[in-house]
Amino acid sequence: MEASEYKTFAEVYDILNYDMPYNLWLDIINEVKGDAASILDIGAGTGEILKMLRAKRKLGIDNSEEMIKIARENDPVSEYRVQDMVTMELDETFELITATADVLNYAPSREAFAAVLKNVYNHLSAGGVFIFDVHTEHKMQNDFNYELYSDSTDDIFYTWQTVPGEEELSVWHELTFFIRNSGDLYKKYEETHYQQTYKHSEILKMINEAGFIIDKSFSDFDITNVITEVAERNFYILKK
Repeated sequence: MEASEYKTFAEVYDILNYDMPYNLWLDIINEVKGDAASILDIGAGTGEILKMLRAKRKLGIDNSEEMIKIARENDPVSEYRVQDMVTMELDETFELITATADVLNYAPSREAFAAVLKNVYNHLSAGGVFIFDVHTEHKMQNDFNYELYSDSTDDIFYTWQTVPGEEELSVWHELTFFIRNSGDLYKKYEETHYQQTYKHSEILKMINEAGFIIDKSFSDFDITNVITEVAERNFYILKK
């Protein structure tokens, strides 16, 4: 099985993510960003997070051309480029780097995950801050264990099947979309995406190997909530 690029999903991403708690991510970012004059958003998607942040220099990257096209229309103030987080070469550093909504879980292997951390370190200014979040072990084992989800709007219906991958704590997301073209005619689209997460202890080890100082780690959008076994999302705030 091979992972797809975000093509059809990019077109309907904002419609289907109407309940994404962007405000919770923004609260965390704004609490730690200080007076950062430059921000890099990795896996920027359609630009919903970056457009709400204030800074003199704002750059968003994503490996999906379709996502970047939408982000440029959605947020003409920021700059957006098609870049892969594993291999990005931007020839500049940033005071704040963000990777929200489990972006790092799209790194296709442990080696790639570690490479992203090292790449971020190299693009971070001295004293800069890096914020990212990942799916937890609990979520992978319970919410993504052959679960089937679906949602719809007036013009879109989709199903989302989760299938555990061969690697530990990995999952294949099999997405099927039915999008209304005209009248009552719908066209079918399919995409497959891969994610992998790691135990908290493994992530701490990779963070340390990349050279970061760990400022905070917590679960489920609550900075005062220490990492727990039963949680959906773990957050890491790192400094250089």
